Amino acid sequence: MKAVKIITYNPKNQKSEFEFYALSKGLNSGKPLDIPCPNCFVIFCRNAQDLDVYRSLLFGLWKTKAFHQLLVGSVIPFIRINDFKNFIFEQILHLQEKQKSYQKDVQKFKALEQKERAMYEQLLLISELKRIYIARHLKR
Repeated sequence: MKAVKIITYNPKNQKSEFEFYALSKGLNSGKPLDIPCPNCFVIFCRNAQDLDVYRSLLFGLWKTKAFHQLLVGSVIPFIRINDFKNFIFEQILHLQEKQKSYQKDVQKFKALEQKERAMYEQLLLISELKRIYIARHLKR
């Protein structure tokens, strides 16, 4: 796994094909995002495989609240970009020892994510159908 470039998000910067975002402020700091927001970091990857690896790594670190140890600030906690970079690179070095098993788990993670998305869409459809069944009997 090659090192990635991590910078603070600026809407003026050009978007690349293999990038994703990580929230930098609040208790959800470190959460991977598909759409940028003003308080986030941009993670530039070299290819789709690196993108999957880093996104799943950030998701796992965020879910286990590993970023909480890096939070500073009393009112609105945030992560400093250098602390974020160092922590991510430290985790990647640790994962390189068990890269093959981690790659398999990343593929499993992607499959589960796709299933979760499909279930979410089905739940939205069911909710809409329930609303329609009742709404068609009500007076307008």
